[in-house]
Amino acid sequence: MTFHSRSITELGHLISQLSRSFGDGVPLEEILGTIRNHFEACGAALEQRGRHIETTVLFSIHPEIAACISERGPDLSALCDSYHSISLTETGADETATYVLWLFRARDTGKFDAEETAMAGIITSQLARSIELARRMGSSEVERALYSDVLDKLNVGVAIVDCSGRVANASAVARRFLSDRDGLQLQGGKIRAVNGMEDRELQGAIKAASQRMPNGDAGPSRGLSLTKHSGARTLGVMIRPVSMGATSGNTSVAIYIRDCDLAPDVESEFVRQIFDLTPAEAAVTRRLTAGLSLEDAATSLDISRNTARAHLRSIFSKSGITRQTELVRLVLNSAVILGERSGHQTA
Repeated sequence: MTFHSRSITELGHLISQLSRSFGDGVPLEEILGTIRNHFEACGAALEQRGRHIETTVLFSIHPEIAACISERGPDLSALCDSYHSISLTETGADETATYVLWLFRARDTGKFDAEETAMAGIITSQLARSIELARRMGSSEVERALYSDVLDKLNVGVAIVDCSGRVANASAVARRFLSDRDGLQLQGGKIRAVNGMEDRELQGAIKAASQRMPNGDAGPSRGLSLTKHSGARTLGVMIRPVSMGATSGNTSVAIYIRDCDLAPDVESEFVRQIFDLTPAEAAVTRRLTAGLSLEDAATSLDISRNTARAHLRSIFSKSGITRQTELVRLVLNSAVILGERSGHQTA
C-alpha cells in the first residue's frame, strides 16, 4: 500500500499525539475520540479480549448520534447495521490478548477507502503496543510500591544511586534517615556518611558496586556499620549493585539502611487475629515485641505484674512456646509486621 505524502505526515502527527496521550495518562475513551476525529468518523470502538483480561468494549460516539443510541448504551452490532464500518484486529505481543478497532461513518458520507483502512491498521497496532506497555508499566509500579511498603514496615530504607553517586530515588524511610543526619546525610545530591573516615569507605563501596568486573559481572556488594551520634548502636548499611539489563552498560547501586534501635511497631489487632489472642494478651505481646520487659509492659498497660504474668502464660499456651525471647522471634517472623498500622493505636 502506497500512502500519499500528506497522509504520511498526518499519520505521523496522529501517532505522535497518541504516544503523548498514553504517556500523560489520558483516558482511553479520549484517545478513541482523537482517532475518531482524525478519520472523520461518527463513532469509534476498541474491543479488548484475551485469556487473562476481561472482554471490554470502549466507545467514542459523536454527540449527534449519541441521542439515537438506546438507554443501554452503544452496541457494536447495532452500529454495524446502521453505519459504514471497518474493523482492524491486532494480536498482543504475547498472543494472549486481541485488540479490535472499529470505526463507523454515516452512510451518506461514503465508505472508508483502502488508504484509510491501511492507516487504521497501523493505528490499531500502535494502540495495542501502547496499551500493553501501559499495562506492564502499571504492574511494575504496583509491584514497586508493594515492595517499598514492605521495606518501610520493616524500617528498612532504600535509596537508588546512579553511576555518578547521585540519588535517583529514595524511599520514605531512607529520606527520614538522611534528614536526621544521624550517621548518614544528603550532600550535593549524594549520600554521605557523617563520619569522614566512614564516608571514604562508603564512597569506595558505592564506586566499586557501580563498576562491572573484567568478566562482565556486576561489582561487589558490601556491608558497612556507620557511627550514630545519638546512641550506642550503629547504623547498618548494605551496598548492592543493581544491573539495568544485559543491553545496558550502566549499573545503579541500591543502598539499604537499617537502624537496629528501631523495632517494628506491630498492630495489636493483627497480633490478636493471627495468634488467636484476647485483646489484653495481644497488648502484652505487642509491648514485649517492642522490647519492653514484662514489668514495663504491665506498667504501660496499668495492670499488675501478676496479671501480666497470667496473660503471658496464656500466650505461651496458645502459641506453643515457653520463653519470652521465642515469643518476640515468633511475632517478628510472622505476617503481623506487614499489617497496616492504624496510626491511633493505644492498646
